[in-house]
Amino acid sequence: MKVIALGMGMQSTALYLMSSMGLFERADHAIFSDPMSEHPETYKLTKWLLRWQKENNGIPIHIVKKNLYKDLMDGVNSRGRKFVSIPAYGKGKLIKRQCTYDYKIEPVKKKVRELHGLKPRQRLPMSEMWLGITIDEAQRMKDSREPRIKNRYPFMELMMNRSDCMHFMGDNGFPVPMKSSCIFCPYHSNSQWKEFKKDKKLWKKIIRVDEAMRWSAFSAGMSEPIYLHQSLKPIDE
Repeated sequence: MKVIALGMGMQSTALYLMSSMGLFERADHAIFSDPMSEHPETYKLTKWLLRWQKENNGIPIHIVKKNLYKDLMDGVNSRGRKFVSIPAYGKGKLIKRQCTYDYKIEPVKKKVRELHGLKPRQRLPMSEMWLGITIDEAQRMKDSREPRIKNRYPFMELMMNRSDCMHFMGDNGFPVPMKSSCIFCPYHSNSQWKEFKKDKKLWKKIIRVDEAMRWSAFSAGMSEPIYLHQSLKPIDE
């Protein structure tokens, strides 16, 4: 089975469309793991891509959801344990967490097993996971943690970079995706935070996450406060 890890960003969306259009080998499925906290523009793109898939016999798209925002508000991780699931700044250093694996990678792996029709503890047949990493991001390439899943990088085979993907989208009249990320991701730049601040609804949600992280860190036994922003100040300040 050949599966596209569909993140709804520039490269993975281009990969999905190219494979569906016969410009690259056709995958069997595409899976979007939705943390239910993406930018509204990403969800607009998702609706467009689902419509395109139906109208053009595209590769089947499967959406799996796990609510990262709710878990942060509840002060737990994806397994229900007290934990700050996203990265955070404390004492000037970025404290790394498991959000990418727990809310992106693991749900896709579970969906692959489901698509194979496997029961618990049944062995996974060898499968390919196609990732939209381009040649300008070669440092992001890595082997799968799952021995029965082999990561494949079609854009490396095609020697394509991010700009090539952007031109492909534009030349075909497709919407050009924004970078896919949660609205409260600590990796945002100051300019991105300022852009979010223009939307009062999104900004309130970001403030709630920033506050909830400190409460959950305190209840989990952390002695130092943590923040979304590297200035070590509450995001609304």
